Amino acid sequence: MRPIERRREFLASEGYVVVPQFFTKEEIAEVAAAQDAHYRGEADLQPEFEWPAPRKCHARSRKHPYASFFLSPLAKLLRDGRLAKLVQETMGMEGIRFWHDQLLYEEAREEGPVNYHWHREKSRWLTCAASQMATAWIPLTDFTHEMGPITLVPQGREKEAMKRMVLNAGDLVIFSADLLHGNPQNFGSMPRRAVAAHFASSDLRYQEAGKFSHVNERLVRKVDGVPDFGDERVCPELLRNLGSGIRTTD
Repeated sequence: MRPIERRREFLASEGYVVVPQFFTKEEIAEVAAAQDAHYRGEADLQPEFEWPAPRKCHARSRKHPYASFFLSPLAKLLRDGRLAKLVQETMGMEGIRFWHDQLLYEEAREEGPVNYHWHREKSRWLTCAASQMATAWIPLTDFTHEMGPITLVPQGREKEAMKRMVLNAGDLVIFSADLLHGNPQNFGSMPRRAVAAHFASSDLRYQEAGKFSHVNERLVRKVDGVPDFGDERVCPELLRNLGSGIRTTD
């Protein structure tokens, strides 16, 4: 059985799949250095949409969306086509569009009660109408169990079956938008660094969901007053199917 077939089989059973050493240590180190630059208020890219530029940040817990639009090493890691192809093939998507990213950092803290903040991504993407949506969670350092890596509940199981993703820099985990997961605190001995990259199948479009909204809706262009998730400035299509082949949209 080919690796992609094994991944699809495991994903169908568990709702997630781990891909070891997909990125090189050097690539991850370059992104970690760019992360430090971001927290110093530095950037080497400028997005085509309106979003505040990086500012100095010393908070113990940090979550910065759209960081890949300011940092070229992160943009390359998430949108040069390699990761998109992996997610597209693993999920069986008919083409793939970039949805969102979050640069994550949490300093270590003293031991205490664990709060997993359980949720499913689809509960935060109610205005997204897409055949499939998925997340790639990428550690930017080697993780230990105590550092509180993202914790997944295999589909169809109870929370007692939870699995902490104790991964190393260069590894990643892909999981579907309806998989229950959480983010426990960092009780380790060093900061927890990671990036979450979110993707959707190419049929992604806006749908009304009461008063719910996503920040992307404020950034994409409007067509007849409706947010256009096909706006290439914010949600670029990374891969599309052409007949029996796949090519990047670069």
